[in-house]
Amino acid sequence: MKKPTINDVAAAAGVSRATASRALSDYGRISEDTRKQVKAAANKIGYTPNQVARSMRAGNTKTIGLVIIADFTNVFFDRATKGIVDTARANGYEVLITNTDENLEVEREAIQTLLEKQVDGLIVVPSTATVHDHLSTENRNNTPLVLIDRMVPGINATSITTNDFESCEKAVKGATNKNHTNMAFLIATSTVQEPQEEKPFLQNSIIEDRVNGFMSGVKLNKIKSPTWIFSPEKPAQAEEAVKTLLNQKNPPTIFFTSNNDMALAVLRAANKLNKRIPEDISLVTVDDSPWLEAIAPGIDVVERPVDELAKLAVEKLIEHINNEAKKPEKIVLPTNLLTRGSIKDLKAKTK
Repeated sequence: MKKPTINDVAAAAGVSRATASRALSDYGRISEDTRKQVKAAANKIGYTPNQVARSMRAGNTKTIGLVIIADFTNVFFDRATKGIVDTARANGYEVLITNTDENLEVEREAIQTLLEKQVDGLIVVPSTATVHDHLSTENRNNTPLVLIDRMVPGINATSITTNDFESCEKAVKGATNKNHTNMAFLIATSTVQEPQEEKPFLQNSIIEDRVNGFMSGVKLNKIKSPTWIFSPEKPAQAEEAVKTLLNQKNPPTIFFTSNNDMALAVLRAANKLNKRIPEDISLVTVDDSPWLEAIAPGIDVVERPVDELAKLAVEKLIEHINNEAKKPEKIVLPTNLLTRGSIKDLKAKTK
């Protein structure tokens, strides 16, 4: 059944469309009797106003567009999404969410769709830092933008990221303090098709920061010949790469992983080879998750302030929405290295 329109309300009330519109929106000079007559007619025929259209006439839609990458099973983006939605709602905004799976073309289309829906602002996790014309001020029609998790050079927008470099560097230092020198680094990246040891092009700033932090830790602590595995974001492929390393004559004593999926690949490979954490293999990963703390022992982790990041993203975006002259900011939040017992102390073994 077709939804009643404002024209249907006007006909039912015996007034003009303009009068019906003024009565339903409570503005303009009309009598109280006419106002009641129009509203009674609207209720009788089941008319509901188009809130989006009403908001657009007022100059805003009270909606925020969130363009998120990867997938919602990723604990960081799952928590960030919830934090953004909750903070937006507390400030009178609703959030339209889209997922891009690290696909640039999907990201372009998603942003265009959100702009067509007249969102008041955008929060975007960019899939790449190298191609970003769709994020330019002109192409987004001056719509306020906040970038989270990743930076994009040359874009006039506030960015909120985390200092993963420092904590990843500290993680390597913590392992060397326990006499680990045979180290493996398992890095997830969408820029390779199968696991490889040579560093590929890393298309986003956050993975680059983690890798650079690990590499700096290796250099500062004079670690000779660490093993690097750059893997597609498919745990099964990463798991096979880990199993190959663990089956070597002189396997790594510790793995550093760039995210939860890679940590899970290490745990699955270790379990299939009957190797225990930390007795047989030590592990450190990036981004906390309830299961990382719940297992015994808990896994050492570079913890990022995801709740604070989500809250700040919305608050800064609303500031830009309310003040077009507000200058963009580059905000870098500190991270924290949590130790839970997943790194074995090898000192006793070497005495």
